[in-house]
Amino acid sequence: MDWVRLSQNCPHLFEEETIYSWLSRWVYDSPYPSIGAMLSHLLGTRNKQLDSTFPSYVKALSDASGIDVKILINQHTIVPYFKHFCDPKLFEEVLKDIYNGNTQTTHSKMSITAGRINESKWLNYCPQCVDEDVKEYGIAYWHVKHQLPGVSACIKHNLKLKGVIKCRRATIKPPQKVSEKEYISANQESLELANISLALLHDDVPKLDGEVLSGLYRHKLLSMGLASNCLSIHQAELRQLLERYWRPIMDVEAIKSTFELGKSRSFPASLFYHPESHHHPLKHLLMIVMLFSSLEELYRFQLSVSTKPKKTIEPSKFNMHKETKLALKALQHGESLRQASYFSGLSIVKVKQIAVINGIAIERREQRLFEKDRDLILKKLKRYEPTQKIAKAMICSVGAVEQILSQHPEVVEQRKRERFTRKSLYHRAKLIIAMRDKTKNTRGKIQKAVRTHYTWLFRYDKAWLYRILPPKQPAKYWGNRCKK
Repeated sequence: MDWVRLSQNCPHLFEEETIYSWLSRWVYDSPYPSIGAMLSHLLGTRNKQLDSTFPSYVKALSDASGIDVKILINQHTIVPYFKHFCDPKLFEEVLKDIYNGNTQTTHSKMSITAGRINESKWLNYCPQCVDEDVKEYGIAYWHVKHQLPGVSACIKHNLKLKGVIKCRRATIKPPQKVSEKEYISANQESLELANISLALLHDDVPKLDGEVLSGLYRHKLLSMGLASNCLSIHQAELRQLLERYWRPIMDVEAIKSTFELGKSRSFPASLFYHPESHHHPLKHLLMIVMLFSSLEELYRFQLSVSTKPKKTIEPSKFNMHKETKLALKALQHGESLRQASYFSGLSIVKVKQIAVINGIAIERREQRLFEKDRDLILKKLKRYEPTQKIAKAMICSVGAVEQILSQHPEVVEQRKRERFTRKSLYHRAKLIIAMRDKTKNTRGKIQKAVRTHYTWLFRYDKAWLYRILPPKQPAKYWGNRCKK
């Protein structure tokens, strides 16, 4: 698109130039004696945050230049980036706030403040774009596509972006001259994220509903072995996979803050536990790129899932393997979890999940134990044998043994006291052995030699510890050694 001269005092607005960049050149080229005077004349005040994601001065620039507000917002800001993951009514309200110059609460409305993915501290530029802009227009400017959250690469030149720190109310230009040393190739992950982020600036991308996306993620993860048959996500494994995938660009400000949300426990779990909430687009893009590579592939997968017969999408039937069918058949014929596990080769825990999903009642092992067996288990418990050892000897589950134990609180207390006594004897023995070394003749040396045992005794058996330790040595005063 060729740039157009709009008025005598208005600078040219270049293709894909941010309105902040345009305003900066406007201020620099003005005949006013100071930047503050020019801003007061143009915007009505000098106290605007000029580099904001949701600028409040669009209407003022539109009035001064004659360019329609919609064109300025859609082609020269990153506001459209948030449209496709946002409720249409909410986005219309945001556009109205921008038009009226009232954007103080916009970050809150868009849940950006709650999501704690703050605006970047940097204005980004591509070194080769700078060279090309200077050659074609005589000046380099800020490009919209380089300011998208998490974007660190120029997809036009496959180069890594460079950054300049923002100033809240100042006007900054990108460097007008760069060296070839700044031409650093971008890695594949940064290019993939830049490409899909740029696609969100176009109107032809349909709205992406959080609940629909959550369902698509679940089905895709099921095919990857990262979800159960009931579409329950293996969150820890998914998190590790995401971290490995995005590790090459984990130092990017927005990506790093996304992975640190909720002390590294919020992302990506929040996309599944609260799919109806308004999440930052970057969270979804990090998932989409890893699972589908592109929006086109996402749409194709959505079509394939939606066209499958309903019976194949039921959790109990979806992607059922041979082992699952064998386990289900055994359970339906009244076999126990143990027998169904034996027939299918699956673990008892997995067989139990299949039973729960398909509504098959599970008989508890403890109920099948005869009176003699329960008495024998109780005797073993009173002899302080471990529950795992008892379960193995009696061929029953640990849960069955623990259920019998819970019915006898006095035995529970006896076992606690016995465990404490054994631990105490163990730590005492270790301390006594250490004290046999004549070189360890002070409390400090003994503590250093067997710190773990010393600490346990200090915490739980302090009276005995102080009886056995050598007497405390009096403190020595050395005076001021610096004096001659």
